[in-house]
Amino acid sequence: MTQLGPIVADRLTPPLIRALEQALDGPSQRVRRIEAGGQMVWLKQGESLSLRWRLQKGDTRRAFANDLDALHRLGAAGLPVAPILAEGLDFFVTPDRGRALSYLLQRPAEVMAEARQQMFAEAGRALAALHRAGFAHGRPSIRDMLWDGQQITLIDFERFSPRHNRVQDFATDLMILAHSILSYGRGPVPELEMALAAYRAADPGDVWATAQARARKLGWLGVLTRAVARLRPRSRDLNAVPLTLDRFARG
Repeated sequence: MTQLGPIVADRLTPPLIRALEQALDGPSQRVRRIEAGGQMVWLKQGESLSLRWRLQKGDTRRAFANDLDALHRLGAAGLPVAPILAEGLDFFVTPDRGRALSYLLQRPAEVMAEARQQMFAEAGRALAALHRAGFAHGRPSIRDMLWDGQQITLIDFERFSPRHNRVQDFATDLMILAHSILSYGRGPVPELEMALAAYRAADPGDVWATAQARARKLGWLGVLTRAVARLRPRSRDLNAVPLTLDRFARG
């Protein structure tokens, strides 16, 4: 039987430990939810792919290593990331920390306006805290920001790299956050301004100005994506590109 290795024993019940070991003995899955003994956690495993799939999906082993490295580094720095409850050579376990903001944004009836304002403001502050500590996320989509009713938890650091922690990388993070809100919101939504205002209030320095300058230089990309979007009018990601650039370009 597969052993979990080092674990935070006081956080995992015996039924959950058994369920995790059974899952690890079965076919590997990239991410899955495990629930037992009144607890729910997420199990993430490194993928072993054929050459064809590696060419299509990229180096998934490297992505897994980046994610694990980030959770260790950022957790040690006291940043709002998911804590690791158990880990092995090709897996790690984190607690459930609520719903993704992407899910909640698309279901406004489930969350009152005041709560939405709080959660998206916290998202902006969480990203700013990461940047103030000198780290870039790599791809801070709102599907990788979890809300438990009180705080934001950042997950999925597959593009994390200690070598890419410059102001330019922070600006990229900020623009990705805006793009994801515009994409999942299918256009400008109040939650975008909530997140951006909170980020700007805690801006670690020159990030907003860097994002503005980049957006203005990329005006041609907005024109191009608007043209392409006419061929794919239902593409949320395409439609969100010019909206993102416009938002930063106008200040």
